[in-house]
Amino acid sequence: KGTLVAVEVESGGDIVVAFVGSRDYRRFPNIPRPLFLGRVDKRLSFSIAIPATDHYFLVFDNRSGPRTCGVKATVGATRAGTTPIEAADKILRQFERQLHQLFVFDSFPVRVERCGKPKAFADTAGIVLCTEYIQHLYDAVGEREKVVDTLSFTIFHKVGHILLAQWKHPSFDKPETAGEFATVLLVMLNKKERTRAMADYFVANPSASRMLAKLFPKDYHPLCVGRTRDIVRWLKDPHLVRKWQKTFIPHMQTALLEKLQQKPTEWTDLDLVNKELAARHGILPKKTKGIDL
Repeated sequence: KGTLVAVEVESGGDIVVAFVGSRDYRRFPNIPRPLFLGRVDKRLSFSIAIPATDHYFLVFDNRSGPRTCGVKATVGATRAGTTPIEAADKILRQFERQLHQLFVFDSFPVRVERCGKPKAFADTAGIVLCTEYIQHLYDAVGEREKVVDTLSFTIFHKVGHILLAQWKHPSFDKPETAGEFATVLLVMLNKKERTRAMADYFVANPSASRMLAKLFPKDYHPLCVGRTRDIVRWLKDPHLVRKWQKTFIPHMQTALLEKLQQKPTEWTDLDLVNKELAARHGILPKKTKGIDL
């Protein structure tokens, strides 16, 4: 109980992955509330906080796909012990690394600190995630997995305002634009299913969303009831991520563009990638290490 299990799955075909306890495993496939259920399209990662001492099973289901399917799973586990504040700081450090691997931009600090009120905000000094906000988030949501995903979206929403302002995007200050930016970026980082699960949770539990909104009486909260419905709608749009490439590609790291050129994803606009690399040829300094997508 309390152990944090992290799972990464790579698949050669379309499969469903479930993480279940022994009782649900015996009932498979009739599992009403698995600890995790998601569809793998090439790669999927997730983490689970173990709710009770038991035997747990990672189940791969390809009944709706090809008859054979190659799967690689990496599983790690660590005993619980980090506080919500430490977990949030770890998320910030991870996002900081990911952003620099993805984009070229003027650096800004991201930090966790005690503010005296529950807020998460962005300003000219960077992004501040208040410890009071994190604690209220745990009170409102409860499940660590959803708290982490909610923090992820909140941070990327704030990142969206800052980066789009740096890039002189005409709608950088609009909450809807920053929310769409956050959704697209999480999809690009292979967190589509986790983002969908988070949005579905707030749509199904509007009281949790309203509780968070009350913490921001004069400010916009990125996961209000209306916005979570927008996230669900955005995730269903097959053209959304590709549409944003006109904004992203001019600011992507050269190493990432070269990787996308060699191995395009389903959302890669190869013409834009080729044009950007051609324009940069012989101009930019040495490459920055890329990120797996």
